[in-house]
Amino acid sequence: MGEKSRGRYLIIGLGRFGTSVLETLLDAKSEVIVFDNDEEKIKLFKDVVETAIVLDATNEEALKKFDLSDIDAAIVTMGEFFESNLLTTVLLKQMNVKRVISRASTAIEEKILKKVGADTVIFPEVEMGKKLANTLLRKSVEEAIPLSDGNSIVHVKAPLSFHHKSLKEIDLRKNYSINVVALKRMEDDKEKTYIPDSDTKIEEHDLLIIVGSNENIDRFIKEQL
Repeated sequence: MGEKSRGRYLIIGLGRFGTSVLETLLDAKSEVIVFDNDEEKIKLFKDVVETAIVLDATNEEALKKFDLSDIDAAIVTMGEFFESNLLTTVLLKQMNVKRVISRASTAIEEKILKKVGADTVIFPEVEMGKKLANTLLRKSVEEAIPLSDGNSIVHVKAPLSFHHKSLKEIDLRKNYSINVVALKRMEDDKEKTYIPDSDTKIEEHDLLIIVGSNENIDRFIKEQL
């Protein structure tokens, strides 16, 4: 039996940022659909994605030919053409896509996209693309910060199996070769950050800050969350 897909995503626009997100999602075995009005860009990826279509996504009639109801997220990133990003965002929200992530170049563009319903607005940098993809893939991760050499820092909700156990009992270093370097906990309506020791017990709503290789973090998330 093949490995279960880690989500289904639509990317509109295959510039540097869109390609960065695409490659990270493919590495994680996600199903990806791509739209771009440049035939040469579509040809580059047609053999490695679920569907690759030459399409002007601002064309309402053309876009609505596709059933996007089961897409986990659509990433709209059509170069410097803000009007295209804006119109496509509006159309996708009208089609009830669960989550629409749109590209902006300025704070004003960000405000406009938020006004028309974009769930998340991003700015186009390759590393941000990788971070976005990692966040999409890790459902219980609050934040994912890529480091060099295939490592990351992630903020993850403490799994149920960890509640009321000490870090010594959990022993993430032995079991997954990852380390809890800090934890965040709400006390008196304020979030406080602690540097834990081996006897620190995990509480129900703790947020664990973990560092390790992407491979080991992914294995931990698959098995525990």
